Amino acid sequence: MADRSGRLAGLDIARGIAVLGMFVAHAWPSSDTAFSHILVGLANGERPRTLFAVVGGISLALFVRSLARRTDADAVRIRRTVAVRGVALVALGLFLQTMYSGVSIVLDTWGLLFLFFVPLLRVPSRWLIGLAAVALPVGVALERSSDTWSPLLRLPNTLFVQPLDWFVWGSYPLLIWVSFLGVGYVLGRLDITARRTQLWMLGSGLVVAVAAQLALKALFGAPSFAAEISAHLSAIGVAVALVGGLCLISASKVVSIILYPLGSVGMMPLTIYTGHVLILALRYALDPTQPVKDQTVWILLTLGSLVFATLWRLLLGQGPLERALRALDGSRQKNVRPTGIEPMTSTV
Repeated sequence: MADRSGRLAGLDIARGIAVLGMFVAHAWPSSDTAFSHILVGLANGERPRTLFAVVGGISLALFVRSLARRTDADAVRIRRTVAVRGVALVALGLFLQTMYSGVSIVLDTWGLLFLFFVPLLRVPSRWLIGLAAVALPVGVALERSSDTWSPLLRLPNTLFVQPLDWFVWGSYPLLIWVSFLGVGYVLGRLDITARRTQLWMLGSGLVVAVAAQLALKALFGAPSFAAEISAHLSAIGVAVALVGGLCLISASKVVSIILYPLGSVGMMPLTIYTGHVLILALRYALDPTQPVKDQTVWILLTLGSLVFATLWRLLLGQGPLERALRALDGSRQKNVRPTGIEPMTSTV
């Protein structure tokens, strides 16, 4: 269900969960407590980042749809807007990489994904699904085989390091993430405000997640090509089911009010993500000897993000970096109806 501004509350909430789930990976130190096991089990690893990417694909499709409704819309203008946004995210990501924060920055990869998708924005959905089906195994195969590649390729300050980090052995290999974004982009072309679509997403996502998880268990969790594919498929299924389920329950006014802070984080993921990287970088700059992960830091980052995003949304609406990005790419226009779709709007 969309709110009065045209935003999809369930999509914002899913994006907020993904962003805060990244905080667990970046700041929570694992321990033997039951709470730690539950938190890490739910929020660490593949699930938050895959959720972020799938939601980002949905958001990109909705963003393109909103641009197409403009009276001055044409294919060239839409592609240029997406390309400018992609370049801006690459630049911001590379800037954040210049400081130590303990975070594997995703924004530059996210921007490259936008640039990769520029020629694919009007490609039929069946071809995008085919692309995702090919890109995922190829990406996993390249990632797994990269251990045998020449160590000279990993030498610091060489021409190969950054491109290979983007495409092969970084935290967010592009070919693998293209498949996540492709799935989300196809879903975003559906009417996800319809209850029938939401139920279909919930059901099919759960089936894929359970089947892939069973396959993973059958492989005894062994680090193999098949196990990694199964883990990715399970994470995709969870992401699709979660988005469908959240869109369903957010139709309730009570649920929307309760989850308003999470949705607020999801409305300004670029601001929240960038802010938490800068805070962590400042923390390490002030005291380089402190542990990379700390429970108190995680609590402060999580609660601080929820409070900041809620207050900013109530008082000023769209997040500051989201406003800047819209001004930069030219998508801030009076004749563009908001649809809850800041494409970055989403990160691990």
